[in-house]
Amino acid sequence: MKRFIILILTIAILLTGCWDKREINQLAFVQGLGIERGKDDMIYLIVEILKPGLLTAGGGGTGGTGGGSAAGKPYAVFQASGVDFAKAFANLNDELPRSLFMQYNEIIFLDEKFARSGIYQTLDFMTRNPEFRRTAYILVVTGGSIQELFNLPSSNELERYPYKEVMGLISNQANTASSYVSDLNEFIETLEIPKKAPITGRLVIVKKDGKATGIRLSGSAVFDNDKLIGFLEEQDTKAVATLMNKLKRSTLTLDKGLKGEKAHISLVVTKARTQISPKIKDGDISFDIKVNVEAYLNEQETKYELTEPENLEKLQTMVSKKIKTAIEHALFILQKKYNADVVGFVDILHKRNPALWKEVKKDWDKIYPDVKFNVAVKSVIKRSGLSSKPIHPR
Repeated sequence: MKRFIILILTIAILLTGCWDKREINQLAFVQGLGIERGKDDMIYLIVEILKPGLLTAGGGGTGGTGGGSAAGKPYAVFQASGVDFAKAFANLNDELPRSLFMQYNEIIFLDEKFARSGIYQTLDFMTRNPEFRRTAYILVVTGGSIQELFNLPSSNELERYPYKEVMGLISNQANTASSYVSDLNEFIETLEIPKKAPITGRLVIVKKDGKATGIRLSGSAVFDNDKLIGFLEEQDTKAVATLMNKLKRSTLTLDKGLKGEKAHISLVVTKARTQISPKIKDGDISFDIKVNVEAYLNEQETKYELTEPENLEKLQTMVSKKIKTAIEHALFILQKKYNADVVGFVDILHKRNPALWKEVKKDWDKIYPDVKFNVAVKSVIKRSGLSSKPIHPR
């Protein structure tokens, strides 16, 4: 009996394999997943799938694979519909000769109509399915359809398909703060914080004479729970990133000189650190916001010598005032227009004063629009570039 058991165990070990093993030539590699809600109220799943044969030909265009010609595109676009995302996903799998492979996909595109209708079910499906990357970025697409986005001819010769171009824009926005792009992880974590509003990037399809000609990241999309409610412009997005301590680098332009004359002075913000403290007085909640900014001079139309302490101090004051005004404007839009606590003031209150938070959390939607914010900004200009003195033409 012992020998029989050993024999059975040995055979079982030798026959053991990966139950979910799939050959690479049986997979459809997705790099770009879009979701739309159609006029029929059905969910449309649109994917950009790489063509392995064309990718191996390289990017030089040999064999008719380069550039933006239809024959040489290194990807194909497919779509399927369903009553919900899960059904659309299943239908698309049924219609393709290969199985969808999602683990390389790094971007989830949401059309505006779908985002406004609520995305909870889709997020739930993605978080339960191990193939979906939790680090995939979420973008709300405006100005056109996702089909137009995926069929868009490359606007430059640097990238061969839209997915790569968008990834480049996402990477570059870290230096411009023109948008705020959340990944699946951050978006879901925000949803799990009571009364905090999610925010993510807005991708605009640029058109000329009715035809899509390019794309750009512009501002951010604001959600109420899982439903899109509106957008923030680029300057408001920069202010929100500053409040959330997510601003890494940004350009700041002043439209006046040190004496109030019309002029342009450009600076680069290299660091912004924000401290937010809740205050309670006579039952009213307010927040003290202290922002410390470091920047350097990038360009000026004027001929002020910033080596002079008086001029440097004036410039720093102007920068502080500009940033303070931008923050106050963003807070006004979030409070009065959207009633959306994107920054997470309610979460800060929870951490600093749990007892008060328990009292107000149920009514935060009513309290938040009237909360007062005391904004103070201190700016330091560390350097004036390679030249400390302006150019004086002869």
